[in-house]
Amino acid sequence: MKNLVQRYELPSFFLLAYLLSWLSAPFMQGGEITWGLVIAARLVIGVTMGVQGVRAWHRRVTNWRAGWWYLIAPLIVIAYTLVGFGLNLMLGAKLVAQPAISINALIMLMLFGGQWEELGWTAYALPRLQERFADRPNGRLMAALTLSVFRAIWHLPLVLYGKVYWFDALFLSVAFQLIIAWVYDRSGGKVPAVMALHFTSNIMGALLSPVFAGADRMMYTAIFISLASLFAVALVVSNQFKPRQEKAVAL
Repeated sequence: MKNLVQRYELPSFFLLAYLLSWLSAPFMQGGEITWGLVIAARLVIGVTMGVQGVRAWHRRVTNWRAGWWYLIAPLIVIAYTLVGFGLNLMLGAKLVAQPAISINALIMLMLFGGQWEELGWTAYALPRLQERFADRPNGRLMAALTLSVFRAIWHLPLVLYGKVYWFDALFLSVAFQLIIAWVYDRSGGKVPAVMALHFTSNIMGALLSPVFAGADRMMYTAIFISLASLFAVALVVSNQFKPRQEKAVAL
């Protein structure tokens, strides 16, 4: 088994991540265990790299010195969700509630929110995919796009149980992964900055999505996903995924 995991390190991680995260889906109406990704990463690293690998992963996860990225990363999410909120109102959407989040909901997000996914996606899988595609001209972009597919698949139970729209799981996963990969690279590989971004996304979703209902909620989701996608496309066309030294030569 150890040799098999070492030979197929990334596939082993993705398979374990799905299995561990989806265990709760039948009992929580599609709800997934975000810590499944953490456990999967920890197990695979332990098998393939031993104690030293686990320590290196832990250092990456706890490297808090992200500076201004703790402000920049959340502001990106706040911008496209608030602009989407305003545009939806301008298009005639009606509010069915006021933006609010309970203390209990906030605590649950802090303990089990999507930010913990990044200990698997960003702290483990992304660097390995970047290494795998390192010899390609657009290696970092290919790594991010590849990981976006696995991220989208991970959300499948939420789609099947009607918790999120299919286009949310598909298109936002791609745009979100591109934004995350950019923040990770430009912050110098600071996973906590990415976690701050994802936590902000959860908070904004909890605040703003429930204020709309029916077609208005679907429209709001489509609008802010479109805005996030436009930002992601802007990152791609401006060559933000090329190594910095390569960009300097091109200029």
